[in-house]
Amino acid sequence: MTPLDKLKQLTAWDAVPALTETELEEILASAALEDAVGLGPLHEEWTPTYDLNAAASQAWLLKAARSAALTDEPTAGNVTSKIFDNCRSMARVYAGKRATTLTMLRK
Repeated sequence: MTPLDKLKQLTAWDAVPALTETELEEILASAALEDAVGLGPLHEEWTPTYDLNAAASQAWLLKAARSAALTDEPTAGNVTSKIFDNCRSMARVYAGKRATTLTMLRK
């Protein structure tokens, strides 16, 4: 399974409010990390490495922003405020799992 496929699963990308594959690719690129040997995303020998939790958090925030623009219709089954709340909740869950980096300084 590719990182993009994993991100799609983590974000319910095709559920309203939906995200496009292009948007997910851009979000994934913004969550790129150095690989196991320290090569960055711009290096030609970089092994694709991502903070999928950071990407998922960002994607859920985008879904929350989109849901904020929706209006409730009396006949609609979904309530916009609940969708917004759920998207924000999912963003917080994944934000709490983001990769952290610790730099040790020696004296």
